[in-house]
Amino acid sequence: MANFARFITVDFSQFDWLNRIDADVLLDVGDLSPDLLTVPGKDAQRVLSEVVRLVLDLPRNSTPLVVWTKGDSELLIHSDQTRIQFSSGVITVTVSAECEEHGKLSIPVPIGVGTKQSPSGLVMSTFEDLEGPEELILAWRDAIQAFAWESVLEVASVFCAEVGNDKRGLPLVPGAIAAAPKKMLVQPVARFSLMPGV
Repeated sequence: MANFARFITVDFSQFDWLNRIDADVLLDVGDLSPDLLTVPGKDAQRVLSEVVRLVLDLPRNSTPLVVWTKGDSELLIHSDQTRIQFSSGVITVTVSAECEEHGKLSIPVPIGVGTKQSPSGLVMSTFEDLEGPEELILAWRDAIQAFAWESVLEVASVFCAEVGNDKRGLPLVPGAIAAAPKKMLVQPVARFSLMPGV
């Protein structure tokens, strides 16, 4: 998971719901931050609009378009038209794509993430079949789902990094992602280390 927070130009001081941890709160490995983040859908969309460019490796001032290529097949992704919506236990990322055979399409990717009452940590799932032309979905399903999943994870990561750092000075990361109607729920946590003592 990349740390995209430092590349985001959103003014987080405008988010009056975002509670940062006090400097004297020293979270150890695996400790939860005091507050579960309840991110309004419109604020998640603002961050997503910047995160998708980073997920797709698009430079800041370049075109928002990217072409995916697989063999003789190409798919044009309109990154600036990616949308995120929330319902109970489900985050839906809608990917705007275009190809010669089918023109421009909006492909929703529903991702099951759990609820506040039934949390699932970072366990997420989606459908094997997506909505759209069968041959396009068969060819591009994995790439579309991976793009949607990474975008959700990175939006949550950006908000967690804004909450603060652990006692090692490392930005907090998501320990759980859930959804409620029009809201993303994120639990920031002090990251684990795969290398003891680091």
